[in-house]
Amino acid sequence: MDSAEYGGLEQTLGQPIAESAPAEWGFQNRTDLLTLADGDRMVLQRYRDPDDAERRLRVMHTLLEPAAKRGIAIPRIRRFDLDADPAWIVFDALPGVPIPASAETGLGTPRFPAIAGEMGTLLRAFRRLPIAGLQLDDLWASPTRLARRAAAWALEVTAELTAAQRSALERILKAVPTLFADRPTVLAHGDFTPVNVLTDGENITGLTDFESIRLADPLFDPAWWSWSVGFADARVLALAWPEFLDSAGFDPAEPGLPQRVEAIQILRMLELLTEQKNLSPDVRNVVHERLLQMLD
Repeated sequence: MDSAEYGGLEQTLGQPIAESAPAEWGFQNRTDLLTLADGDRMVLQRYRDPDDAERRLRVMHTLLEPAAKRGIAIPRIRRFDLDADPAWIVFDALPGVPIPASAETGLGTPRFPAIAGEMGTLLRAFRRLPIAGLQLDDLWASPTRLARRAAAWALEVTAELTAAQRSALERILKAVPTLFADRPTVLAHGDFTPVNVLTDGENITGLTDFESIRLADPLFDPAWWSWSVGFADARVLALAWPEFLDSAGFDPAEPGLPQRVEAIQILRMLELLTEQKNLSPDVRNVVHERLLQMLD
């Protein structure tokens, strides 16, 4: 145990930290799993961007009780220091592991389509949570504004695209106002992927990572879920996608659904590459390569 690193935190928590280990998740911010002397397990997360820390703190505090009433487990904040360098938050470690780390329900297992259905049910409940006090960005709920911002994002990556890729991107951008006109607006998690949903091998045990929460089209979270799961074998997504959509309350045959999903995925990747200055190099490379693949 590094007393220089954790000494102040031990004093804040009021007891020694018996064990610590880097988490296998938390790609954007350093994340450690802590076990206190009394056996309590907690998560320490340090944030590249203090605004991300403030946003996550506000969201987790605000949603904790309403989420619990809908059967959604969100970690409880224990301690935080937004003025530290880097800003940090300590919150309870929920039971279970991220779905991809589960031997029973991971993406390559026969049970993944069933757990995908549970994720859809979880998302259906999440988007009905109250939004008062959350101070949410509504860019993704305004198709006209989103199209204008996306055009600016596209300018920053145009030099890296082939002529065919630029043409494909222009086609998608022009379609955005029509594709998303007169659609409902819902609370979106913003990063609703298997790595941010916990399981005990049987059931879902919690939801994590709230720094990307926003108001958006109802398909925002399903589109990013599909983007994430799409990194697995194509058969995994093909089997799980209908289960997920049905449980989340969507008709897979809805007119325009594939086009909306593709547009959201492309625009979200552009947003990450141009707006998220704290994106780690490894994640940036993954997003960049996926963008190029989807535009080919």
